[in-house]
Amino acid sequence: MKISILLFLLILNLRAGAQTSEQIINTYIRFIGREKNWIKIKSLISSGEYDYGGVSFPFTTYAKAPHFYKFIVPFNNKFYAQGFDGEIGWKIDAFKNETKPTLLTGKAALAMANEADVMLESPFINYKVKRHQLKYEGTERFADKDFYKVRLLKQTGEIETYYFDTANCSLYLKTSVAKNEELQGALLHTYFSDYRKVDNVTFPFKMLTKSGDQTVLEVTVKDIKLNAEIKAEEFKPASLK
Repeated sequence: MKISILLFLLILNLRAGAQTSEQIINTYIRFIGREKNWIKIKSLISSGEYDYGGVSFPFTTYAKAPHFYKFIVPFNNKFYAQGFDGEIGWKIDAFKNETKPTLLTGKAALAMANEADVMLESPFINYKVKRHQLKYEGTERFADKDFYKVRLLKQTGEIETYYFDTANCSLYLKTSVAKNEELQGALLHTYFSDYRKVDNVTFPFKMLTKSGDQTVLEVTVKDIKLNAEIKAEEFKPASLK
């Protein structure tokens, strides 16, 4: 009898946790503009400034649904560019006097140096269809605020942890293992702020990524364009010529 009661309580606890994580994500999706508006976005172009260790560089990113991505960082007549054309990744570093792109496959093809996700759509939208799993891990308090802690287990096996402000479920912090091979699997903390509405959806215009106490990258977005026409050829290395 005692075992049955304990089992019943365990099931209730698991169901409550699942329900809580889903409620948090649903509120977050409403905060960023609702699923119906996000699924209308077929392309996104953003521009702004990257700050690497106190040195600033302009950048432009191009994203096209479902998973085409490219970013370019020009500086003093040279540039760094990296992209994914839906099948193959590539990168070229003219700062190192490279003149031809290096082709990338497997996990390396998706490992953007700016830690961006090649998927245009948030992993939380239709997360069940994407075969991701959520786990609610309670609340934590820091920066004088309370945050919901939700762990995301992606279909790929990657694990990311997200912290949502309990006041409005805006995303404040994401922790994940670095994709950039130069960071050698470091645990990254990415902070999101300066949320602004573009058309009917909301984006953070500032992102700060740290490894321990060291700032890895600070991103300041200055402009976002939605649903501009971008041809698939734009994401291939030949588009740099």
